[in-house]
Amino acid sequence: MARDQTFKVLLLAVLLVPTGALAAGEQFIDLVDVPSAHTLPRGAYSLGLRVVPDGGIIAGLRVGVTPYLQVGVSYGAGNVVGTGEPDWNDRVEFDIKLRLAEEQTVIPALAAGYDSRGYGSQLEDGGYEKASVGFHLTASKTLPFSEYWQAHFGVSRTMEEERVKPDLYAGATARFSQEFSVAVEYQLGDDRKDRSPGSKNGYLNAGLRWVFAGELELSIHFRNLTGRSGTPELASRSLAFVFYDSF
Repeated sequence: MARDQTFKVLLLAVLLVPTGALAAGEQFIDLVDVPSAHTLPRGAYSLGLRVVPDGGIIAGLRVGVTPYLQVGVSYGAGNVVGTGEPDWNDRVEFDIKLRLAEEQTVIPALAAGYDSRGYGSQLEDGGYEKASVGFHLTASKTLPFSEYWQAHFGVSRTMEEERVKPDLYAGATARFSQEFSVAVEYQLGDDRKDRSPGSKNGYLNAGLRWVFAGELELSIHFRNLTGRSGTPELASRSLAFVFYDSF
């Protein structure tokens, strides 16, 4: 048991050690919880840390393998900050995203991928309170009135649920300067407590992003802003730190 806990601590430490410097990307790789159609450039990588309610943290590493392929791993635990024993995740989660098409005058950028990372506490029967995106197809398009505003749309299918009905999400991002930008997203989201076919929650999330020191990014997320009482993941705030660099 002690050996397993030591391995988990070392894994988190490796994911959080920064080196070098690279200007943070202008595009959103993710909005808050859902992906965009953008990927990291070839040879670039990001090290991220998300601080979530109840003293939990999620650490992640992503790498741009080619100009069109991005892969990543993440690992987290609840109650890391606080008293008592941390609630370690049962497994390391992973994500992969393949850029299918570059944005054209009419055609949006397109990407397909898979992300096994869910949010909230782990459930006894597997998965998380807020299910992972799972398999997804996402489109991102620059809006006609400003090159700094983009709309994002996607369809996904989590593998944490037996139901086969897909999930839908949409969002927008806006960059107001080199340092400050915002994101908002709406995701139907499976209801993990209601097992009736097609039952959805509806998650409205928003985020404020500040890029400072060139390669460092700080975001504050306002999650589940309109969630009704009793939803799997209640309204919350979280912080996310991301460091960018290249090989």
